[in-house]
Amino acid sequence: RGTAIHAFMQSVPFDGPAPDLDAEVRRQTDLQLLDPALADKLDLDAVRPFFASAVWRRIRLAKQILREEPFITALPAAQITTEAGECEAEVLVQGIADLVLVYDDHAEILDYKTDRIRPEGVPARTAYYAAQLHAYAGAMARITGRPVCRRVLYFLHCGRISDVPGPDA
Repeated sequence: RGTAIHAFMQSVPFDGPAPDLDAEVRRQTDLQLLDPALADKLDLDAVRPFFASAVWRRIRLAKQILREEPFITALPAAQITTEAGECEAEVLVQGIADLVLVYDDHAEILDYKTDRIRPEGVPARTAYYAAQLHAYAGAMARITGRPVCRRVLYFLHCGRISDVPGPDA
């Protein structure tokens, strides 16, 4: 299901009003943007609230939207894991950022999560994903040439938005 949602969200138009999701699935399958087998696994009820959320409104304000943005970058080991301690070594980090919203003076990262959690589980899952979003932020700051001022997780299953605090918070 997670693969289906990510594949679907990769091609949803963000430049107009919230799409009719059933029609959007048909459009994507007709254009071979979405495999019919994945379309059958889509949980559109989990996706619908996204298009009424504050996150959707932020996307609409962005000057540029990078989708499924791949990166490979070197980051300090201590930024990736607390086990590195004061180690000054760098490690190569590879990933794909679901969405990077680029504004005039900053960028924001939005990562969709398909974890099947209840709202009360959001804080623990946010802490779990924090290192990942910090690594993404470092890479996307280099790619966009703008500081990443916000890192957001959107938990599709429970329709919750969670800001990931900065590494110094």
